[in-house]
Amino acid sequence: MKTIAVDEETWKRLRKLRDKFGAKSYDEVIDKLIELWHKQELTEGVEELLYPDEKSNRFLNYVFNKKLMKQDKQD
Repeated sequence: MKTIAVDEETWKRLRKLRDKFGAKSYDEVIDKLIELWHKQELTEGVEELLYPDEKSNRFLNYVFNKKLMKQDKQD
């Protein structure tokens, strides 16, 4: 086991998170924060793959809207 030093404000925030998460230890709080960070990174990575930039978003919206307009004309 290792010990880390944190300032008073960080300590207070960790205590609040421990209560909010229902964690029994600060180790559990840190594990939960790391897990949440990994999920956020994964989500951002997937979004980047799906929509890498604004041009891609505009193009996909254009194609999608054209397809919808074509369907409306056929109905």
